[in-house]
Amino acid sequence: MIQPGQLNINSYVNANTGTIQHVRLFEHEELRAYLVVLPAGASIADHVHENAHELFDIVAGAGSMVVNGLPIECQPGKCVFVPAGTRHSMENTGAEPWTVRVTYQDRIYPRHIGKLLGRALRKRLG
Repeated sequence: MIQPGQLNINSYVNANTGTIQHVRLFEHEELRAYLVVLPAGASIADHVHENAHELFDIVAGAGSMVVNGLPIECQPGKCVFVPAGTRHSMENTGAEPWTVRVTYQDRIYPRHIGKLLGRALRKRLG
């Protein structure tokens, strides 16, 4: 189990790579977070996550997102919320790596009740 204060997102950044980095920070039940680092000029094409809300926290660098057709300029400190089912894309528009923490929360549907009950029982008995 992740304990508070364990994560240092800056320790994951490798500024010397020319590829997009996707580093898992934590996963716990329906909540998970990743660190995404896009090198200069890199982009993630337009896509949708039907079952996950996403929160993008801009850590370092500069980039732009398009969320549901709306362009958003992203600088450090900016947060962008993308509800499940919403089209979005990302592009590093700066000269330095663009570091973004992405936190996902899965939507829970009535059909998931069996999975949730099973997990609750395992926690109680385990």
